[in-house]
Amino acid sequence: MNKVIIAGAIIAACSISSFAIAKHSSNAMRHHEPVEQIVKHLRGLSLTEAQRSEMKVLFANFRATHQNDNERTFERPSFEMANASEAELTQFIDGKIETSASKRFAFAQLRHDIYALLTPSQQQLLEEKEAEREARREERLLARQDKMEKRNARFDHFDRGERNSERSGRNGMFKGLDLTREQKASLKALREEAAVSSETHKVIMRDFREAQQALVRSDAFSEDAFYALFAQYKDSLVAAGVAKAKHKQAMFAVLTESQQQTLKARRTEERELRDMLSL
Repeated sequence: MNKVIIAGAIIAACSISSFAIAKHSSNAMRHHEPVEQIVKHLRGLSLTEAQRSEMKVLFANFRATHQNDNERTFERPSFEMANASEAELTQFIDGKIETSASKRFAFAQLRHDIYALLTPSQQQLLEEKEAEREARREERLLARQDKMEKRNARFDHFDRGERNSERSGRNGMFKGLDLTREQKASLKALREEAAVSSETHKVIMRDFREAQQALVRSDAFSEDAFYALFAQYKDSLVAAGVAKAKHKQAMFAVLTESQQQTLKARRTEERELRDMLSL
């Protein structure tokens, strides 16, 4: 089993998992995105000149302070991720989540300060608009799920499994690896197993997102209050990251040595191309 390949993939997965909550908060700390997202949601609120001026200062200060927060880092653990124990994975992911907490708080503070500049009627209008967006988002998700279920209903279980595996082989991380029928079946089973825990994680993230939004718009908002709320959900965030890392371990264990070498070369090329952007 090529440990270098597995380590690279799992670390990337951990980075995504530890940042899940930021994604659900307007893609948090990629510093231009949250500012632009806030501005977009302020449309139609009839802001006064004084409000726009104060908000401009807040946005400028935020960008100046967090201008490097969108830089990607590739943190390597002190142990081999390929055969890492659950305790090692937990410690590693816990550390990454703790590191990102201050960035999430900075964005929450910005949102709180902007909301505080609005009048009660503007706040109410903002909340109504966001409720409408959330409802439309849920409708789209349900429609997409219904479409998938209807399409899958036209195929029996075996054919559907084969088709999904083929699609994953062409478009997923295993593109071009010439997976065998047995490998496809194993990967399909692993994906289905991971989907169950993923749905549970989504519910937790939704609850956290709603609790965070309520706190941001509350007079009780503070750094202590934010970190207290964060602490309530931290174990769930860590557990989700560990589950995803273990899922990656299991998926890479399905590959042959040759397939692992192909992935290693592919990831090396991708890393070299990314390094060009940092020059």
